[in-house]
Amino acid sequence: MPHLRFRGINQDQVAKLSQTLPNNLAATMETTEDNFSIEHIHTDFFSKGQKGGAYPFVEVLWFQRSQEIQDQSAKIITEQVKQYCPNDDVAVIFVSLTKSAYYENGSHF
Repeated sequence: MPHLRFRGINQDQVAKLSQTLPNNLAATMETTEDNFSIEHIHTDFFSKGQKGGAYPFVEVLWFQRSQEIQDQSAKIITEQVKQYCPNDDVAVIFVSLTKSAYYENGSHF
């Protein structure tokens, strides 16, 4: 935990981001690199009945942190994604999870 889900960016780019993002986010998010999971989700975007209009969309599932940490994390993610998609808007969405509702090996946090 945290879990980052990527849409609208290709699998090879996500693989490259998985090499750098945990290192760059760990201190800011106050966790260790080995706590991150990174997922690529194949998604088709549509606009006006046609396939297209994709842009990088990053969903961050985590145990909530302060607004300052969230802002810093969003900036780091955006800057790194823009290395691969410089002309695209980048959406970063944070989803806060409740520790008592998150289980690992049958026990909640």
